[in-house]
Amino acid sequence: MIHLEIGAILLIFVSVPLVVTAVLALYYNIRSIHRPMRERESIYSCSNCGHVYAFARNRPMDRCPRCGHLNEAVRT
Repeated sequence: MIHLEIGAILLIFVSVPLVVTAVLALYYNIRSIHRPMRERESIYSCSNCGHVYAFARNRPMDRCPRCGHLNEAVRT
C-alpha cells in the first residue's frame, strides 16, 4: 500500500487540474493567433449612414464609429 500524507494528496488534486487548464489555455491561445484576422472580424453596415466597418470583437451588435447608430453584424 502506498502511504501519502494529506498535504501531498491535496497538492496532487489541486495542481493536476491547474496544469491541465494552463496547457489547454496555452493551446487555444496559440491556435487563435494563427487564425487570420479576417476570420475573427465581424462586418457591420450602418443602416443610418451606410458606413461599412469591421471589428475584431465577437458581438451581435455594435455602434457605428461615424454616427453612433447601433447595428447588427452582416457577417461574423
